[in-house]
Amino acid sequence: MKFLSFLAATLFSTLLMSQSITGVATYKTLTDLPFKMDSTSASPDQQAMIQKLMAKELRKEYTLTFNRQESVFKEVEELEKEGGLRMGGFMSMFGGASGLIYKDLKNQQFAEQKEFFSKKFLIKDSLSQYQWQLGKETKSIGKYTCYKATATKVFERMTLSRNSEGETKDSTYSDTINLTAWYTMQIPISNGPDKYGGLPGLIMELNNGSTVMLCTKVVLNPTEPVEIEAPTEGEEVSLEEYSEITFEKIKQMQKMYKSRAGEGGGRGRGGSMTITIGG
Repeated sequence: MKFLSFLAATLFSTLLMSQSITGVATYKTLTDLPFKMDSTSASPDQQAMIQKLMAKELRKEYTLTFNRQESVFKEVEELEKEGGLRMGGFMSMFGGASGLIYKDLKNQQFAEQKEFFSKKFLIKDSLSQYQWQLGKETKSIGKYTCYKATATKVFERMTLSRNSEGETKDSTYSDTINLTAWYTMQIPISNGPDKYGGLPGLIMELNNGSTVMLCTKVVLNPTEPVEIEAPTEGEEVSLEEYSEITFEKIKQMQKMYKSRAGEGGGRGRGGSMTITIGG
């Protein structure tokens, strides 16, 4: 009886795989970004206001428009933020999403359009290949039965630090995080939010340690044909080149800050900043 059930499920999955699938999945994300400020640089009220703005900015909504071979992951832009304030420029400085991500699943390539200090970049590179471990644990997300998968992801991080004398130094190191994904074979496409994918079904939830991406709605085979176009605007760079550009810009900013602090007759405070390379 178990074999017949397995055979039926396999045949059903094969039938689905032979059909054309298009759709739009909506994801809501929440990022936990540790943020501390020097108590001498901002009052408690100012710190509370900045924390509130950051918390709102880190709650975003995206759509993944997909077919079997390609997809576009794009932020749903809000017409107006509460109080008329946005921190998009501030967040993009740290590599936050500020454009769209196109994925070519057949060739395992991506093209990401980003804006950094008012300059557009078009990042083109290969998709990361994850060694997913498929588990037996399941849970329901909406009407979909989802299976758990785990993997690790290695980042290269650049750290820029400044001592109390205002001197700066940079260093690089590797860091590893744990990924947890929940995917559904009821939507048999090897895709997911951001640049994630590589599982037997659509990723409905992804936790990378600092950000949770949860699918809240899926529209399969909509009556209106889906439009998927790769971005074309911006200076074309690799992921490594883009990371180096952002890191150099941050170093320039720190030098400017040190220079201004010197003109004011004071020494720069100690501190550090870490930038993550990869995605």
